[in-house]
Amino acid sequence: MNAFLLTFVVLGLSTQHLTKKIYNQKNSGGAYTFSAISVLAALLFFLVASGGRLSFTWAIVPHALGFALTYSFSILFSFLAIKEGPLSLTTLISSYSLLIPSIYGLIAWGERFSYLLLVGIVLLMISIFLVRLDPTKNRKKKESSETAAKKPLTAKWALYVCLSFVGGGGCSTFQKDQQLKFNGAYKNEFMIVALCVTFVSILLFAWMLEKKSIFLYIKRGALPALVCGVANAAVNLLVMILSLRMAASVMFPIVSAGTIITTSVLSMTVYKEKLSTCQK
Repeated sequence: MNAFLLTFVVLGLSTQHLTKKIYNQKNSGGAYTFSAISVLAALLFFLVASGGRLSFTWAIVPHALGFALTYSFSILFSFLAIKEGPLSLTTLISSYSLLIPSIYGLIAWGERFSYLLLVGIVLLMISIFLVRLDPTKNRKKKESSETAAKKPLTAKWALYVCLSFVGGGGCSTFQKDQQLKFNGAYKNEFMIVALCVTFVSILLFAWMLEKKSIFLYIKRGALPALVCGVANAAVNLLVMILSLRMAASVMFPIVSAGTIITTSVLSMTVYKEKLSTCQK
């Protein structure tokens, strides 16, 4: 059963990356608008999933606010990173953010140390080092679509990826911590509070920064944003279910590796992105 749920988590995460890529290929702006729509879709998902049977408690608010802040970082900056750089490398770095709750689980949740986790951390360090040695980063961008995927990695892209990394790891940590402390209760309530805060915050930024084109962005990006939001909601629900069934140091590395493999294959086959020998 756990393997079945993990498969859908990986597919859901890959779907989110792909919908952002699809939008960015056709639009040059609208990051806040796209993110607001996706968060709204996720919020509606949990409202429907609750069936109207909600029982709120103030005790979940600190976790919900922490999740809202880091979740906002994750969805917004992953969007900007995919826009600025290649999908495959962005996914590679962002997916490693799941090591944050894995390591936190060893420290705060008393989970048993796994040598597989140690191997994963070592491989992470090696892969990041090899990405920095990518010989394609100094090549000039050519006009062909094939070499366009090898465009130089910019400082802006690196900043976006780092913020997405912190956000992704942070929201997963707040989410699992909430489920552990409340013994699996308040799933819908926790997500509804967090998503309401996130939606209002991102919508304000969208209105302030993208006001002139917001309706155009909605028209062009509503469908991929809705798909992205539903996929995100499904992933969050499944992760909360798995939180009490699996150790973080086991679950998150599996999800991370699965997402990297799935998205990288799609990047190279669908979008013809090519990784250097070091990056492979």
